[in-house]
Amino acid sequence: MTQRLTVHSCLLLLCACDAVASGADNPAAVGGKSSPMPPAARVQVQSTIVQDVQVPKTLTVTGTLQADQRTELSANALGRVVRTFVERGDHVRAGALLAQLDTRGAEISRAEAEAHARQTSEQVKAVRLECERYAALRDKGAITGQEYDRQASQCATQSSLEEAARARLADVARVLEDAAIRAPFAGVIGERLVSVGDYVQPSSKVAALLDDDPLRLRISVPEQAVPYAREGTRVTFKTLSADGTVLPATIKYVGRELRPATRDVITEALVDNHEHELLPGMFVTVQLPLGSAPQVVVPQSALVALDGGTTVFTINAGKVEQRVVRVTVPVEGGLAVSEGLQKGDRVVVSPPPDLRDGASVE
Repeated sequence: MTQRLTVHSCLLLLCACDAVASGADNPAAVGGKSSPMPPAARVQVQSTIVQDVQVPKTLTVTGTLQADQRTELSANALGRVVRTFVERGDHVRAGALLAQLDTRGAEISRAEAEAHARQTSEQVKAVRLECERYAALRDKGAITGQEYDRQASQCATQSSLEEAARARLADVARVLEDAAIRAPFAGVIGERLVSVGDYVQPSSKVAALLDDDPLRLRISVPEQAVPYAREGTRVTFKTLSADGTVLPATIKYVGRELRPATRDVITEALVDNHEHELLPGMFVTVQLPLGSAPQVVVPQSALVALDGGTTVFTINAGKVEQRVVRVTVPVEGGLAVSEGLQKGDRVVVSPPPDLRDGASVE
């Protein structure tokens, strides 16, 4: 009996010891009051104060590249095509032979016209000699004025026949010349529209010829931006096929009438295309300069992507705030921001990956 009591007393003592130990580990349990949590750690960051700079303003407009000159060359002759000399994409010089028509009939006509012109010329020579003789006889009084007038009338008629023969010969020569269809200016063949064996008329289209250097950049300028689209203004543009490359152009031809339906003016800039990499018909986006305006500039390293947008961390009273900003153009020292920041704001440079909105910073 004495042994059992001793064991029980030991058990009670152990429980009391555990309770005391537990109270020592948890001061809040002693006295029934909770103790404050330790303060959150402060993140050490680098920051800078943003300032205003003069940033160029631009307006994005649409445009289309066009050939400086373009023509669908007509045959201007009648006959069958016997040979072609060009294919699509060929570069040709002014006067280059594009196609040749059959000239056998024209050659026969030219031979006849030349023979007739020679015969008429000889007849005119003989008649003129006779007219000179009649004039001498009239001066001597050997013939009457009526006789001289009849001879002079024959001289005039024969001269008219000679002129007609020469005109006929010139017309046949023109037909022969037109049978050789040539490029009116230097350029590139957009399309060949005839083949050997085709029978063409004067209005038949033979080839599409275009001058692709320089190109014309046709721009639609809205009414409010018309004062900025002046001759000599340099613009930049991008095409869908140039991998984002920014290309220059200079405004040359300025429209002087607003289109009523769209309230814009068509303006054309010239584009250097000596390497022939740009093609007429390309759709482009153009940046038209509109002067400059002050905007704040942030370092590239301050920008943080979030949900498809761009943000920065600003510091105010020791805490960070993540703001969405609108970035416009690169400038010296960083990127210009048009919305989300003001001059004098402090932003975090190269923020750590785990930095969150509301965090305390040093």
